[in-house]
Amino acid sequence: MSFLRRVWQYIARLPRLYSIGGAIVIVAVLVIIVHAATRPAPDTSTTNNISHVHIASVASLSSASGPLPVTGKVTSLNQATILSQSSGEIVSLNAKLGDHVAAGKVIASFDSSSQQAAVTQAEGAYEGAQAALAKAQGSTAANAGIGATQANTAAANAGSSALASIQSMYSALDDAVHTKADTMFSNPRTITPTFNLTVADSQLPTTLQNERSQLEATLADANKHVADTSVTNIDANATAISIEAQAVVTFLNDLVKATNIAQATQSVSSAQIAAYQTTASAARSEVVAAIAALASAKSTYDSAASGAQTASNSATSGSQNDIAAAQANVKQALGALESARANLEKAVIRSPISGTIVTLTITQGDFVSQFSQVAEVSNPGALEIETAVTPDDAKTLSVGGKATIDNAIAGLIISIAPALDPTTGKIQVKVGITGDQSALTDGDTVAVTLERVQVATGGKQTTVATSTNILIPIVAAKLTPTGAEVFTVSSSTLVAHPITLGAIQGDQVTATNGLSLDMDIVTDARGLTDGQQVIIDQ
Repeated sequence: MSFLRRVWQYIARLPRLYSIGGAIVIVAVLVIIVHAATRPAPDTSTTNNISHVHIASVASLSSASGPLPVTGKVTSLNQATILSQSSGEIVSLNAKLGDHVAAGKVIASFDSSSQQAAVTQAEGAYEGAQAALAKAQGSTAANAGIGATQANTAAANAGSSALASIQSMYSALDDAVHTKADTMFSNPRTITPTFNLTVADSQLPTTLQNERSQLEATLADANKHVADTSVTNIDANATAISIEAQAVVTFLNDLVKATNIAQATQSVSSAQIAAYQTTASAARSEVVAAIAALASAKSTYDSAASGAQTASNSATSGSQNDIAAAQANVKQALGALESARANLEKAVIRSPISGTIVTLTITQGDFVSQFSQVAEVSNPGALEIETAVTPDDAKTLSVGGKATIDNAIAGLIISIAPALDPTTGKIQVKVGITGDQSALTDGDTVAVTLERVQVATGGKQTTVATSTNILIPIVAAKLTPTGAEVFTVSSSTLVAHPITLGAIQGDQVTATNGLSLDMDIVTDARGLTDGQQVIIDQ
């Protein structure tokens, strides 16, 4: 303060104007000093030691729930010959000769009622296998006994339905041959039947007569399977009568062909031929429907019997072996469902490239044999993408699924190879280009993303992964002496969740238990502990 007093005395000796200004400066300095002295000290408890974390949903981290990124090669196609992948009647024709079609466009469709029925049945078997797995994993000894009783009842009911389907199959065969087809033959039940219609194909009547002479023995064998009502022989009898039914279908296919090309004579009028055509077609449809119904009933019985066995094992001495068997049944049922979906897709004829239809050999109502040439599509400038995926990734793809080339060009999955390429050890996938291909050049290497399609509850197709194939980054899982765990955040505090780890795939690892797709977890668990305070970075 003595320093300030001397300053003040010096200012007082200055002229009045200067002294007033000096006084103002002194007051300002004093205010600054007092404010600095009285200001509270900064808080030394900083957040520098609190970890910052990022969180994300498991669905966004799992590569199995999003599009599949791959690298593909651009190849050129000048002309594509389209073969039918199935056999049957063409029920719809969506294009005509000279039309321009895009890659993946449906040109025609077969009657797919039996394939659709097989898909529905496979969906039911898959859901049943999932339920059996859940029961094996979570049922107690107390409720397992109740479940076993219910499962045995379901198996008995399914067995009765299967026996009834075998009986219905024989009735359909008997009606199709003896009641319907035999109206076109003389002496049909002898070893020398005579076909009564005149056709331009001289060999066809002989073929029909030979086939009809053999059917009596076939129907007699089928009747034996109907007489055997033993539940233990359901599978064997259903398989045997289905094989015999296929022989009848072959005969009826030839009969339909013959009636379609039959010529009117003095003894057989055009009106009678038209009636025979209706009768032959009805007979074939009757047998085909019976085959599909029996296949469905047999599959239901097999699933119910398997479920009853699993329930019985759980009720007596459930173990990890039961769970492993249930998991295998789920995988087997999923494979059967994928196979059924693939067979359903074969009932559709698609164009593999964009171009003009230059040949179209089919019309609506035609009966087309498997691997018959049905159309040709030509486009000198057509391109497609060839790529390869792992067998596991191939199971998540579907023909007709969307694709994107170089993040800009739209495409469509037009084929998925049924087996591994022995050279690459992968599954070949071809992508047709539906968008503007002017930016692509034959031989280029491009980035492709493929839409995944997987089976979820209800048999519907969805892009959501199941709990058995969730992939997360390795760094998101922390290994502890008691097992692996991931962290969620609750009120700025880490919460540990135990998980079970499976196979490592690159920088990711499979979590087989403990995760759900809607969980938000910490993306990097390194150095973190349960209960630790953290800050979430947005």
